[in-house]
Amino acid sequence: MLHSSTRWELIDNECGLVGRTNRVVGGSETTLTELPWIAAMFYKGKLYCGAALVSNEHLVTAAHCINRVDKRHVEIVFGSHNISDVVEAGRQTRRVGDWWAHPGFQRRSFNNDIGVIRLSEPLVLGTDVRPVCLPESGGDYVGQHAIVAGWGRVSEKGRNSEVLRKVRVPIMSNDECKTKKYRPSEITDNMVCAGYDQGKIDACQGDSGGPMMFETKNNAGQRQVDLIGVVSWGQGCARPGYPGVYTRVENYSNFLRQQIGASCLCPKD
Repeated sequence: MLHSSTRWELIDNECGLVGRTNRVVGGSETTLTELPWIAAMFYKGKLYCGAALVSNEHLVTAAHCINRVDKRHVEIVFGSHNISDVVEAGRQTRRVGDWWAHPGFQRRSFNNDIGVIRLSEPLVLGTDVRPVCLPESGGDYVGQHAIVAGWGRVSEKGRNSEVLRKVRVPIMSNDECKTKKYRPSEITDNMVCAGYDQGKIDACQGDSGGPMMFETKNNAGQRQVDLIGVVSWGQGCARPGYPGVYTRVENYSNFLRQQIGASCLCPKD
C-alpha cells in the first residue's frame, strides 16, 4: 500500500470542473458535459468497463479491466453521453498505447484493483473532454455521499444503459462495511465501501473501472470533483446488505505518479 501527501495540479487545464447538472438523489441520467472525464471502454465493439481521464492522455481504471486483456482489441470513447450515437459532436475515440495494472493486484481478492492507461495519442481537452482531479491524501469521506456513474446495467439482469447515468451513494467506514454480509477479511484498507442497507442503488456490470467521485470546491470557490475511488467489486448489483466496494485511490499516489509522469499533471510542492 503506497501513501503520499502529494497534491496534484493540472497544467493549462483545470481538472474536475463539472458542467451544468440536474441534481437528483438516486439513479438518474446525466446531462451533456456534466462529467466530461468519464470514458467508455469497448472490447471488440462491446462495452465492458469504464475509466476516468486524469490527464490529456492517461486514465485510471480497475486492474481487472486490463489484466489479461488484449489491448489491441480495446477502443475507448470520450465525450459521449449516448454511446450508441456515433456522431455526437464532442466524441473522441482512441486506442490503447500501453497500460499497467498495479503489480500487487490480486485477482481472487481484488486487492490493489487499480491500473493506468496511456492512450495512443493525446486528447483535445475542452468542454466535452477534461480530466477529473486526483485526491489529496487523508480525506475523510465517511458519512458523506459519493457519485458513481457509467453505462453499465440498470439492473442485475438487465441491459446496459445507452446514456450515461449516475447514482449518489453514502460512504461508510471500513469497520461498518465489515459488519455487512461480506466476510471482514474481504475488506482491506485499500478499499472503500458505499451503498444503502436496502440496496436498490449501486454500480453494476459494465461500470467496473469507472469513477467514484466526491464533489468539493477548488481554491477559486468553483465546484470541483475528485476521483476518490474506482468501481471494483460487489455481490451482484444493489443487493441488500452488500454495498459496492471501490478501490481507494488516495492509497496509490506513488503508483499513479510513476505511470502518469509529467504528462499534463504535476505535483504541487
